[in-house]
Order: sequence, then C-alpha cells, then structure tokens
Amino acid sequence: MLPERPVHLREFMDERDIAAHDLKSNLRFIRWVNRRLGGTRAVLNYLRAWSVGWPQTTGPIRIVDVATGSADIPEAIFAWSAKQSRKVEIIALDIHAGTLAIARSWCRARPDLAFIQADALQLPFADGSVDYAISSMFLHHLGDAQAAAVVAQLVRISRRGVIVNDLLRDPHALQWVKIMTLLASRTIKYDARLSIRKGWTTSEAMRWAISAGAPWLTCRQHLFARFTLAGEKPEYTLPRPQP
Repeated sequence: MLPERPVHLREFMDERDIAAHDLKSNLRFIRWVNRRLGGTRAVLNYLRAWSVGWPQTTGPIRIVDVATGSADIPEAIFAWSAKQSRKVEIIALDIHAGTLAIARSWCRARPDLAFIQADALQLPFADGSVDYAISSMFLHHLGDAQAAAVVAQLVRISRRGVIVNDLLRDPHALQWVKIMTLLASRTIKYDARLSIRKGWTTSEAMRWAISAGAPWLTCRQHLFARFTLAGEKPEYTLPRPQP
C-alpha cells in the first residue's frame, strides 16, 4: 500500500523568499531530470504525433506552458519545431516571480517566447483560445482538489489538446532518488525526495480527467517514475488505420 501524500509539506522552491542561488540550482536539476529522465521526450512525443494533423495553411500552433519553471520544455519544443519547419508560439506562465526572472534570463535568445506571471488556478485565457495547454512537474506541488482544478483549466483554455507530465508516487523511485541526490545540495536533496513522496498514482490522475469532463485524456506510465495525462479532443484525433 502506498503511503499518503504529505500535502502539508512544501518544497523549498515553492517559497517566495528562497535564495536565488538555491532556486537556480533546483531549476538546473529539474532541467537535467526532464532532459535525461524522459520528461522532455514525453511531451515532444505527443506533439510529434499530433503535428501530423496540424493545418499547413493557417498561423502558428499556440501553446501555453503552465508553471513553466525555467522554460526548458518550451525551449525544447522550439528546437523540435524548427527542425520540422513547424511554426509554434509559446506562452510560458508561472506564478513565482523569482522563477520567472531566472527563466527570462536563461531564455534571452528566444524573443519569440512570451512570459506571463499568473496563477494556474485562474488562467488568464479565454475558453479554447490556445491550441495546446501543457504542464510539467507541477501538479505534485498541489493538493488533489487543486490539481483537479488546474487540469480543468487546461482543458478549458485548450482548443486541441492537453499534456500533463508529472511524477508517480513510487517507494522504489524514492530509493533511487535518494542515491541520485546523495552529493546534491540541501535544497535539491529535500525537494527531489519530497517530489516523489508527493507524486500521484495513475488512478488519481484519471479522476482529474473525469472531473474536468475530458474522457479523451488518457494516462500512461513512463520510465523513471513518471506519468503523462494527455490527449487531443476527439474532433482533432486522426482516425486510426484499419487492421
């Protein structure tokens, strides 16, 4: 039986007064985790598959990355889209002013990336005003009701689809995270280990889809204690070939 999520505990990086050098260190670690342990690849795999159905004659595909952190996922999407000659516009949104300041400084070479400070629970976008709403490594920071509310917001603002990419609550993963962070800083050690303890199960994630009225979202487990809750709305899903 899995232990309860310690919802009363907060990560260092959630604190508004976290020291800048600690916040940068944590954000670099998350970049490494996304790049090396499958988070970035999971998001790109969905977009790669869905891009087959993107129209060629209209404007760019518009994406909002909610709780963007250091904006490493948007950077990876831009790099992929450039190789595929796919035009995208990305808005990177985060509520933490310090995190946004770091993301802006690290992404100065991306003038086509817009940054907005806003609350994920009250996204400042009209219904269906973006093509895709995505969020990575964020929902484990929240309680269940808040996580469900964020998924509902992603569904509300997206016209085509949603990608949520986060951590599974897995005691085995906690053991290898402890080993992986043995030589890390105090803040990375604490936050990385707490992140796994505050992760989710796939059944918990599927409840968010039901609550949001989005049965087209499906949950998949990935390597390294990660899951995705993702899907395109039925009207944009390409028909599967007949066997």
